[in-house]
Amino acid sequence: MRRPVRVCALAILTACGPPAARSPDQTLRELARAIRERRADAVWALLSAEQRSRLSVADVEARLRADPHELRELAAALERPDDEPAIVARVVLATGDAVDLTFEDGAWRIDASLLDYYDQSTPRAALRSFVRAVERGRYDVVLRLVPDADREGLDEDQLRRAWSGEGRESIERLVAILRSNLDRPIEVVGDTATMAYGDRFVARLVREDGRWKIEDPD
Repeated sequence: MRRPVRVCALAILTACGPPAARSPDQTLRELARAIRERRADAVWALLSAEQRSRLSVADVEARLRADPHELRELAAALERPDDEPAIVARVVLATGDAVDLTFEDGAWRIDASLLDYYDQSTPRAALRSFVRAVERGRYDVVLRLVPDADREGLDEDQLRRAWSGEGRESIERLVAILRSNLDRPIEVVGDTATMAYGDRFVARLVREDGRWKIEDPD
């Protein structure tokens, strides 16, 4: 399985290759050594800026002590990659949308799903499409995201009237919260999926004919 490794957005903007200072495999092996030797400061230094803002060196040290057996297994796995790493990057646009790119054959390639603006191929894509559709007033797309069992007697005009009238503010609040949580973990079991987000919300999805649809966004 290819292992994604994020690189800096600067590499994309300047059309350069991935950083030369340390390859993905070298980074993984360095992390493996640091874990095996329980050097919390070295492990912490290899984390992303976001993770370092969340975890202190003491936090890392506590985790190394708490799960020594599991972390030894992780270190061994890090030193035995199954395949060449896939170097990927994500650029966040001014709209809040993200563009994924992969470094292949010496050049950055853009993820084709970018062109499927209202993608339903995965639960996360369906939730992102729901947010986009509501924000742009594309109630035809919102209707497409409704499971077949819930579409009986429902049409685009009914959705527009219901969601642009008295209920507009509550829908806008829900969509804003959902947008800010689109990267939350999603649990998929067969043809159903759930994503907990915010303080109390849970989005529920179902897969029909290969497309993910939203049973309940909150």
